[in-house]
Amino acid sequence: MTPGNSQAVIRQAENRDVHRVINYIDHAPLIHRNLDWRPLIEWVEKPPFLLRMVNDTITAILSCAPDPPGVAWIHCYATNSFEGKLEETWSEMLHAAVQYIKAANSSLYAIAMHDWFTDLLLHSGFQRLQSIVSLTWHGVIPPQLPLSSRVLIRPMELTDLDQVAMVDGEAFSKQWVISSESLKRVYYQAEHTSVAEVEGQIVAYEISTADHFAFHLTRLAVLPTHARANIGYSLVRDVFDYFSNRGIHQGTVNTQDDNHASLSLYQKLGYELTHDNFPVYRYGY
Repeated sequence: MTPGNSQAVIRQAENRDVHRVINYIDHAPLIHRNLDWRPLIEWVEKPPFLLRMVNDTITAILSCAPDPPGVAWIHCYATNSFEGKLEETWSEMLHAAVQYIKAANSSLYAIAMHDWFTDLLLHSGFQRLQSIVSLTWHGVIPPQLPLSSRVLIRPMELTDLDQVAMVDGEAFSKQWVISSESLKRVYYQAEHTSVAEVEGQIVAYEISTADHFAFHLTRLAVLPTHARANIGYSLVRDVFDYFSNRGIHQGTVNTQDDNHASLSLYQKLGYELTHDNFPVYRYGY
């Protein structure tokens, strides 16, 4: 039972709840969705995926299962509470979720894309960590830069994913590392993938998605031991060639506003910052 409301119950979702969850998400007046590669339904049986029930009716949903272990993002928060009840319902759901997150020795993060969700985060113990910024490429292919003859760039294969995951784990701070399962998902959704090898070992990789009008550089990672060797630059330049040859001359990429090396690389490649940015918050226990 939730405090102060004998009719409300918060419980972990089960497989039998899937259809009700889908229906609720389709009609919820307030909904936050994270930027990830898995459909929400895949999280239903991964705790915490919490349902707030009143008289056997869903009134709020909060999903934030750790993935990879140690890192939990708020995948979804949906509610039909307004005004005074909004903070009360959120507090109930967050309190229940944090018990799971603490037990899993994980940190909790959220990306805010709506003012109402930002307000909830700021009033419940979340602190701003950084922001995600967006950059756009407009079709001008930059010059080639020298690349060691020891570096081989080739298409990524499914059998490379274990090595790719290791590169990812070393290249990013923990909250931005992608799990092996999510990596496989984005690989299958990709339009273009490539790796850079040195003496048979993968030291960098790129994954890009696309529609008919633009592509998105979804992941780019280079081992710190091979930074500043023009490897990331060369991988992205090959992406430009690939999509330009298919008539696509617009591209986007996201990074963090405090990732100065990444920003410098993308701007060197011809990407330009846009006005889009989304604050990232971390919960303080």
